[in-house]
Amino acid sequence: LGYMMLALGMGSYRAALFHLITHAYSKALLFLGSGSIIHSMETLVGYSPDKSQNMVLMGGLTKHVPITKTAFLIGTLSLCGIPPLACFWSKDEILNDSWAY
Repeated sequence: LGYMMLALGMGSYRAALFHLITHAYSKALLFLGSGSIIHSMETLVGYSPDKSQNMVLMGGLTKHVPITKTAFLIGTLSLCGIPPLACFWSKDEILNDSWAY
């Protein structure tokens, strides 16, 4: 979110909005993945928020939810700014605008 404030301070509103949108979609993917993992844990340990949200009991998620694991990895890498993913392009746009400023 600091990148957005940097872009707004430079007057690069287009880049700030682009980063806001890419950040929101990547973060939404992580929240959806978290909900999917909690629901998949309920089938293994029963309905109990103490058990289904306990990180100690969440070993071996790759075996139970491989698609969610992949989506969670993509969302995490996007927020980190890894090159082929969305947040890289928005951060790169802000950094290019800062060099031009």
